[in-house]
This record gives sequence, C-alpha cells and structure tokens, in this order.
Amino acid sequence: MFSVFFMSLLLVNGQEIKLKTALERDSIWLGDQIKLLIVVEQSAGTKIEFPQLPDSILKVEILNKSKIDTSKLDGNKIQLKQTYLVTCFDSGAHVIPPFVFKVRKEGSIDSLKSNSLTLFVKMPPVDLKKGPVDIKKPFAAPVTFKEIAPWILGIILIGAIVFLIIYAISRRNKNKPLFQRPPKPKIPAHLIALQDLDKLKGEELWQHEKVKDYYTRLTDIVRVYIEERFAIAAMEQTSFEILTSFKAKESQVDSKSVGELKEILVVADLVKFAKFTPLADENHKMLSNAYLFVKETTVEVVTEVPKPAEVKVKEAIKVDLSDKKGEGIL
Repeated sequence: MFSVFFMSLLLVNGQEIKLKTALERDSIWLGDQIKLLIVVEQSAGTKIEFPQLPDSILKVEILNKSKIDTSKLDGNKIQLKQTYLVTCFDSGAHVIPPFVFKVRKEGSIDSLKSNSLTLFVKMPPVDLKKGPVDIKKPFAAPVTFKEIAPWILGIILIGAIVFLIIYAISRRNKNKPLFQRPPKPKIPAHLIALQDLDKLKGEELWQHEKVKDYYTRLTDIVRVYIEERFAIAAMEQTSFEILTSFKAKESQVDSKSVGELKEILVVADLVKFAKFTPLADENHKMLSNAYLFVKETTVEVVTEVPKPAEVKVKEAIKVDLSDKKGEGIL
C-alpha cells in the first residue's frame, strides 16, 4: 500500500485536474527498492505531458519505469498512472522535488506541479564488536531449461550428424544408395496371372497362325503363377516334373485343378515339340483351363473388418469365372 499521498489540483478552463504522487512507504533500508506512483485524473479532452525524469533525482536513483496506463472513470474522466522503481545508497532524509506536468487544453498551455516527497534511508545496524567478517558467498541459483536448452539442442544435432555419417558409410560399404525409396507393395500372383491371361486373349495369337507363340505364352503365365503361389521352380522344370511336384501338395490343390493344369501342359508340349495343331475349341479350352486353375488355387486373404477402399479394390479385381470361361469357349 502507498502510505504517503500528496495531491495537487489545477483548474483549466473550468476542468479540474487531480495529480497524486506517492511513495510505497516513507523509509527503506540502504539499497532497498520501493515504488513511486504518479496518478493523474483529468477530463478526456485534456492532454498532459508527463515529465521525463533523469536516471537519478539528487541521490535517489531511478531503476525502471512503467508505461503510462490509461483507464476510464465515471463520467468523462480518465486516469493516467505511471510507476517508478527507485532506490538509494546514501542514508538520511532525501527530498524528491516536485514534478512539473504540461497541460494542453484548447490551444492553451498550463503547468501543474506535484508536491515534493521525502524518502528516509536507514543504515542497517552493525555490530562493531564482531569486527570485519567475510563477504557472503553468492547464492546458487537453480539451473533453468532456457539455460540448458542450447546444450541439449547441440547434443541432439551432433548425434544426428554422427548417425548420418555412420549410416552413409554403412550404405556405401554395402554398395547401396544413401536414400532408397520403399519398395512398392507386391501384387498378388493370381492378379498378375489373370491380367496376363486377359492380355494374351486380346492379342489373338492363334487366330493369326501363331499357335506355338500362343502356347508358349500361356504356359509361361501358368508357370510364373505356380512359382509365386506354390514355391515350385516351374520355369526350370519339365511338365512331368511340375506335375510330380504337385503330388506333394495334394492338401493345397485338388485333383480337378491338377487335371486342368495337366491338360494345358500336355497340349502345349505337343504343339511346341511335336508340331501338333489343336482345333480352335481346344485353344479356347486351354485358356479357360488356365483361368480355372488360377481361380481355383487362389488364396483369399480376408480381414475381420475390411476398409471401404479395400472392398472396392477387391470388387474391381474380382474375376467372374463364368464370364471368363464363356468368353474362352465362344
């Protein structure tokens, strides 16, 4: 609380201006800090210039000052407030002289002077019997995050640089690029096979007297599918070896699917090695057998709650076996 208040009054063109000055208390110990408050109450149209105080008033030093705070009062009145933080390092009574304010109102200039203030500075009691004593050591202030933040960021940065260097050396020793794109998701084997069969059908090889090329492509599509689906080295095996390998996978493939595969391989071997020329219906049937074999041996992966996007993709790639078979026979 400000215990000492002085008030000056000035009447400018019938408008009363109140000026108040106060010290937080009337006495301090040597080197203590207190607040000096200046409050002005005036009408809204009056302009008052606060004094520009020096760094020290006689032996009273000004350490800091606040901005002028403006607030509204009742009626057409406003209040201007400014606070100074002051101290003194000389004991005794110190007079703070009046402050002079310039008042501008409707082209006229007046001045308003505050009352003087007195600050009593007391010397701390000294026990002369003890004699000289050592100066107290500084208090240890706690370390703040703001102080250690640069060190933490520096350590993180150095660690990142060291990691990148080690990573780059490791990749170079393995003859790998520093940055590598993630591999694309692998397309299921049955989708690739069905797409290739659709493409083969559209090329109409056997209709253009390219029967051998037709069966070579057809068996290659089936062999690649077998390698991906059943882990059988079908591209390197003969037809007999492929069929023999399926005997060990009877639990995965039924006899009907193996029969369809056998029919494809047998006819293809006759075309490629015995110069056999199948009828048009047989060419259609072998393509249909290939569709059936892929479809009947496809492993369906079903999740508990499929996402809408996954359902759409599954519907888009779903093959209507009856249509495929019908198209192959026609």
